[in-house]
Amino acid sequence: MNTITLAIHGGAGRLGRRILTCALNDQRFALKAVVVRAGSAAEGQDAGQLAGGNASGFLAQSDMTALLDCDVVIDVSSAAAGAGLSAYLAKNKGPKLVTGTTGWSANEDKLIAQSANDIALLRSGNFSLGITALLQSVRETAMRLGAGWGVHIHDSHHSAKKDAPSGTALMLTNAVCVGWGQQVEPQVLPIGEVIKAAPQSGEIIISVTRQGDVIGTHYVNFIGPDETLQLSHEAQNRDIFALGALQAAYWISDKPAGLYNMGDVLRLKP
Repeated sequence: MNTITLAIHGGAGRLGRRILTCALNDQRFALKAVVVRAGSAAEGQDAGQLAGGNASGFLAQSDMTALLDCDVVIDVSSAAAGAGLSAYLAKNKGPKLVTGTTGWSANEDKLIAQSANDIALLRSGNFSLGITALLQSVRETAMRLGAGWGVHIHDSHHSAKKDAPSGTALMLTNAVCVGWGQQVEPQVLPIGEVIKAAPQSGEIIISVTRQGDVIGTHYVNFIGPDETLQLSHEAQNRDIFALGALQAAYWISDKPAGLYNMGDVLRLKP
């Protein structure tokens, strides 16, 4: 097995540190660079100690040129920083990129798509393998039940999460739309507001809670005449996202330029 040289962009964040910790204990990878925001308190810290472990021998830095000597970069920074990173790597024809940031603007979406013409780029709003399987189930369920059913998606995360609804909730919305074969603009309730009436036929309602230290819980209710079908996922440990990101990095390491997602990693049907 060839060892993949890995870099983490956004290594000072909560998920970045977990990916860093897991990567240091994964024999498939040789961690080579950790890039953080200029001026961050993490800048200049030993990467291993940043992850809460032993000294690794190299420091977290803000200079992005360190990324160019790696096989794969995992990005968990911000939408703006991730889009800029994708353009930077595309300009240099590599390395390959796995990005898990959310909250993309239309221009940032466009930049990501353009970058995938020059590098292998995997983008996902959630690295969980379970969520990836859930998305497939939601698509198939929506297709089989049809748009005669209404859909309620609930998204629950910790109080510090900035985007609402979550990237995962939006992915689940898209999965429903793909299954229905039609685009539907969801009704997004204000944070904390409880759904008061069931969605009507062909309608999607998203409710959101942000409280405590909830890692991430999502459920999708398909509501039909006199029956409700619920599909759900609960994250019980943040390491599922770190391990999923590493699985994505391993998978993409030998792939040609193009835009990929976690469904490709699990070989699910498009």
